[in-house]
Amino acid sequence: MRYALLLSLFALLILPACNRKAPPIEGEFPLVKLTERVYVIHGPNEFPNKANQGFMNNPGFVLTKKGVVVVDPGSSVQVGEMLLAKIATVTKDPVIAVFNTHVHGDHWLANDALHRTWPKAVIYANQKMIDKSGVEGPAWIKSLNSLTDGAVRGTQPVHPNLAVENEDTLTLGGMHFRIYHTGLAHTDGDIMIEVVEEKTVFLGDNVMSTRAGRLDDGDIPGNIAACNVALKIKAEHFVPGHGKSGGREIVVAYRDFLSKVLASVKKHYSLDRSADEIKPLVIADLAAYKGWANFDAEIGKLTSYAYRNAERDAF
Repeated sequence: MRYALLLSLFALLILPACNRKAPPIEGEFPLVKLTERVYVIHGPNEFPNKANQGFMNNPGFVLTKKGVVVVDPGSSVQVGEMLLAKIATVTKDPVIAVFNTHVHGDHWLANDALHRTWPKAVIYANQKMIDKSGVEGPAWIKSLNSLTDGAVRGTQPVHPNLAVENEDTLTLGGMHFRIYHTGLAHTDGDIMIEVVEEKTVFLGDNVMSTRAGRLDDGDIPGNIAACNVALKIKAEHFVPGHGKSGGREIVVAYRDFLSKVLASVKKHYSLDRSADEIKPLVIADLAAYKGWANFDAEIGKLTSYAYRNAERDAF
């Protein structure tokens, strides 16, 4: 018995670092009060890296009469624990529900921390997101650990367990959460959540603020259409997936950015220019956006996606 115990203790001591839980999130990320009941933490507006420990989205939460409703808790168990600590500074109420806006792990892998603390909380997402989360979760954890030198170690995928669809309205703690799903946009499973009483919309990555979005799983015209749907909502506060929250102007700015990428590519495509020839011309046409986060990294891909749209529309 003693020998077995010693072996177990030895195994724990030599446990590879990759299997140990990574340290907590460092740095101070202020809790921003948007309305009387809506709060958000604005993560760094950049790609995941060692310095930000994979934290880059905008976790938010809403206070209701029966508990807290969280939207997009973040990229890791560490981010989720930070979020829970922030919530505890405002209320002692339990987390009763979580919304995941889409399948990209930087927005939902922190479900892990919330589920460990509040296992009865229902986690909502679109069915297409739920269907893909089983594959995407482990892939995102692997990628995030690679990009951050293991900063999300210890995170386990906790998948949404209840699907929501376009025009669903959920009553949670006496407040109304209206769901918008417009089809293929940033992904095929995006939802935007309107908190009706607070005149607030959580946009997910259908809108990013002063950031060039990645559309590897999406569609530029579809994303523009989602922005137009968001602009029809009678709200005052808009929370993007990345970048600072604001008013309708952040939705307009992102829609116009995508529209100008598409228009520039179509203009040059109509002159029989190749995709390689078009890229520097698009960069010149969009010079006003050069200061946006990730512009240099993403404009080439966005040009390629828009080129495919131009080819499709030509036939």
